[in-house]
Amino acid sequence: MSDPRVVSRLQEASRKARAAEASGEDVAAGEAWRRYRLIRDAARDPDELLAEGIVLSQIKIETPGPGRALR
Repeated sequence: MSDPRVVSRLQEASRKARAAEASGEDVAAGEAWRRYRLIRDAARDPDELLAEGIVLSQIKIETPGPGRALR
């Protein structure tokens, strides 16, 4: 991730998340970390994100949920 704008936005989101954590604002910290992850993921290669989504979907399909027996 070499785009200075992305790096700057990630640093700012991280700073806000850490400040919220330090002041005990759990909801604000969670929202700030979510924003951090969204910024980070938006900078990733779309094909990489698609491949990761396919793998996660396949894992979900193969993982028994509550009330489903293992096969």
